[in-house]
Amino acid sequence: MKNSRKHSYEIGQRSAWLGIISNILLFAFKLFAGIVGRSQAVIADAFHTASDAVTSIAVLVGFKIAKKPADKHHPFGHGRAESIAAKIVSLILILVGIKLVFDSAHILVDKSFQTPGNIALLAAVISIIIKEITYRIVIKASKEINSSSLKADAYHHRSDALSSIAAVIGISGAKLGWTFMDPLAGIVVAGFIIKVGADVFHTAYDELMDAAPPEQLKREIEEIVLKTEGVKKVKRIMVRKSGIELFLEIIIGVDGEKKVKEGHDITNLVEKNIHHSMPYVRQVTVHVEPL
Repeated sequence: MKNSRKHSYEIGQRSAWLGIISNILLFAFKLFAGIVGRSQAVIADAFHTASDAVTSIAVLVGFKIAKKPADKHHPFGHGRAESIAAKIVSLILILVGIKLVFDSAHILVDKSFQTPGNIALLAAVISIIIKEITYRIVIKASKEINSSSLKADAYHHRSDALSSIAAVIGISGAKLGWTFMDPLAGIVVAGFIIKVGADVFHTAYDELMDAAPPEQLKREIEEIVLKTEGVKKVKRIMVRKSGIELFLEIIIGVDGEKKVKEGHDITNLVEKNIHHSMPYVRQVTVHVEPL
């Protein structure tokens, strides 16, 4: 059964809370392990996790604002708050990544290497397991409700798992005598963070600028419209994404001999069919042209 608007936002908020709680606990553990275990890679990884917590909070706030109903000043609703939250997430990621690059590079230049302890290695392994599980839960929820900010948050969890893998490699190398590998792994971790931040920024930018929708989505809409009795042709489909909701404007071609009321009835049927098949569509505007 497909989700209602209210239920979709509830799924999004629950997933954001999962990220907040797990990230705060992991950050505290990894920071402690990184300091005690003398590992720059794990310390960098801890701050990556801290940025995860901040971004999950931004996503949660975005959902809380986005689910508000339309009002006089916001006739299209507040859904764009979710895209704004995704953009905030991206900027935080990029800034955190740049900071960690400088910190790790400073250690490499000064050659102030240390051999990490076993607790640092343990923290990185535990982080990989927890973050991969969290990623799978959140990415599933993001697909279920068609949320870009939740998808961004999920990939942030995945990037944290990947950065922990880099930390494991760096720590293992340092313990084998190649002490430079730990801060080098810190730079790799930072690279993951910056890349994810740039990808999230691009997605949020497209949504805020009403970029053209994916071809697959347009084909799905066209298929629903063409199955509607009386529709001869789909001339144009325009899609505006606002948070987890879509606003559609469609131009259809109908038999030129039909009366105005018949054309109006066809548009009503098109709207009904779309809302039935695509519950995350908030509003449909259908224009009729004679063939």
